[in-house]
Amino acid sequence: MLAGIRVVELAEGVAGPLAACRLADLGATVVKIESGDGDWTRGCPPFIDGDTTKGAATSAVFFALNRGKRSLALGRAPAAAGHVLRRLLESADVFITDRDAAALAPLGLAGIYEDPCPLNPRLITASISAFGEAGPLADRPGSELGAQAMAGYTRYLGAYAQPARRLGADVAGAATATFATQAILAALLYRKRAGHGQRVSLSLLNSLLSMKTVHLAAQSDPDEYAGPRVGGANDPPERGWATADSPITFMFGGAVGREGRPGWAQFVEEIGLGRLLDDPRFDKTGRLTTGLGPTARALKGEYEQEFVARAAEGLVAAIRKRGGLAASYLTHEQVFADPQARALDLVRRVPATPGDDVPVLAFPGRFSRTRLELRGHAPAIGQHTVAVATELGLSAAQIDELRCTLALRTPEGAGPGANQ
Repeated sequence: MLAGIRVVELAEGVAGPLAACRLADLGATVVKIESGDGDWTRGCPPFIDGDTTKGAATSAVFFALNRGKRSLALGRAPAAAGHVLRRLLESADVFITDRDAAALAPLGLAGIYEDPCPLNPRLITASISAFGEAGPLADRPGSELGAQAMAGYTRYLGAYAQPARRLGADVAGAATATFATQAILAALLYRKRAGHGQRVSLSLLNSLLSMKTVHLAAQSDPDEYAGPRVGGANDPPERGWATADSPITFMFGGAVGREGRPGWAQFVEEIGLGRLLDDPRFDKTGRLTTGLGPTARALKGEYEQEFVARAAEGLVAAIRKRGGLAASYLTHEQVFADPQARALDLVRRVPATPGDDVPVLAFPGRFSRTRLELRGHAPAIGQHTVAVATELGLSAAQIDELRCTLALRTPEGAGPGANQ
């Protein structure tokens, strides 16, 4: 869908590489720029072939974020090869980077953040930072955990008066990648109308704050401090309702108005909890005592007296049959083996190493006329440097000089256009 769009990525970690990976899934050609030992995620365990020696195997994390890209190396003296990067950007459509202006200047990219870009007026530059380009923390280094803490996400795990806890997932990095992809696509549409590119600025902090839209609305001077979007920071962790095997979550309330969902009375009678119909602590629809209802936590044990004798699968089916919402708490292996997940065609297998395919997650959107073809094979550091230089029109002498600068060696019998 993005065939013909050329993306240059000079970024490490999660946010920038994931955004570039999403664009690659949509058909763009991505060249990843690396210097020194390359993206630090190359050394992150676990490794796909089980070898834990850094550099001797492909990191599962690096593969997931960088499959299907080409790698151009700048070596340990990036300024010496900066002219190749500049030549590449002169004809690129998108530049994704997590480097600030000071870090880009030695590469000859001092004006890359100007609008219009003097190197290429049609270039769309997506600049990713921890805290943004303005304010007292502008251009300061940051981290996933730091962004979570500042944005208040650590308040939603743990318990009241207990130490804060981080979210296990890289929500800041993944959210920034999502917003970067959206912003780049919007900028491409704008360029089609206006004829020129522009700079897009994103940050881990701003992405997390932007995702708190509902919480901001709930916590901004409410008439009463009730409900999960306000009290979530003081509630204990949600662990679901215990069953004979895995926990479940269920509700007969939710966003359906004050009367809740029909079917709660029939459900409790069906599973042997008919006594709850006469218990004054329970409303007659289950809206207040299931899901995130205000008394659900206090009365959870009343449901569990019967739930612990039944398997989660049967309870989930009974709740859904009566019009309620329910799901089991699934492990990593269970969710991808689930029939619903398989029906979504989200997990695909792509080649990682010769003769070895691994599962990856596809672009989540589904298109009526296009099936996205995912790419595999994460590149070795600088694997495509000579090939890209040749495509850019560098002379044989310039390529030999580049090879010496980067200490590249051509495999026996391979010409200057070899993928190395």
